[in-house]
Amino acid sequence: MQRIPLHLRLLTGLCLALPFGLSFPASAHASWSVGGPGTASSLADTMPSGNQPTAVLSGTSVTLTWATASLPGVHPVAGYVIERINASTGAPVAAGPNCGGTITTTTCTESSVPAGRWDWTDTPVQHNWTGGQSPASGPVTVP
Repeated sequence: MQRIPLHLRLLTGLCLALPFGLSFPASAHASWSVGGPGTASSLADTMPSGNQPTAVLSGTSVTLTWATASLPGVHPVAGYVIERINASTGAPVAAGPNCGGTITTTTCTESSVPAGRWDWTDTPVQHNWTGGQSPASGPVTVP
């Protein structure tokens, strides 16, 4: 009887055992522990929704005003994102330069608004947080 060398026996055993070992998924474990005396607490605020803007037409410019949206504790939000909406189709359109981006006041005037029926909304923003979109202003018809 011929004897099989040790290295071939080990290699054969490894080849047979490896698929068996890979067929079982690895488990993951995690834990957290807290130690020490005392108490702990945390606070969270909810972003408010925007307040319905008022839109006033003058020629082809529309001035928007709205009430301040505040976080709990009467802290006003950092800004607002204004959206113009086609009142006929409901399609949103980016607001013009004076009302585009993040507005840090509660008023803006969009100049050279194209002809049509338009609504506007405001959405409060605070850093990376976004509140709910306001109800739409009443439609304004730009000639």
